[in-house]
Amino acid sequence: MGQYHVLVNLDKKEIVNPDEIGLGVKQWEQFGDFAGSLADAMYLLCMTSPARGGGDLPRTAISGRWTGDRVVVLGDYTEDKDLPNEPDARNLYQKAAYWEDISFLVNEAFRAVYGKKLSEAR
Repeated sequence: MGQYHVLVNLDKKEIVNPDEIGLGVKQWEQFGDFAGSLADAMYLLCMTSPARGGGDLPRTAISGRWTGDRVVVLGDYTEDKDLPNEPDARNLYQKAAYWEDISFLVNEAFRAVYGKKLSEAR
């Protein structure tokens, strides 16, 4: 079966579900040579000073949204020892399913950056 992963913000209680943006939920399915990946989403979410200079990406609704926050790629096999500062880490994947899902915002950001949503590219 394998382990599933999502991108989560522990401070804002937000989640990016790779399946909702056109990626698979296993690590190997979340990056590649296509326009947009979970790493690209994290980059957009965590960058500082967006769209302030030549060569910068366009500003999107998620540009810098998670800057300075605690962010992890969370697997459903996570154990307490994997996140020692997070109480009950072993159940975090299940809890995160109820957090605010901002996958649609990531899709819109990919449209602004790549000219299409990742989910449309596949």
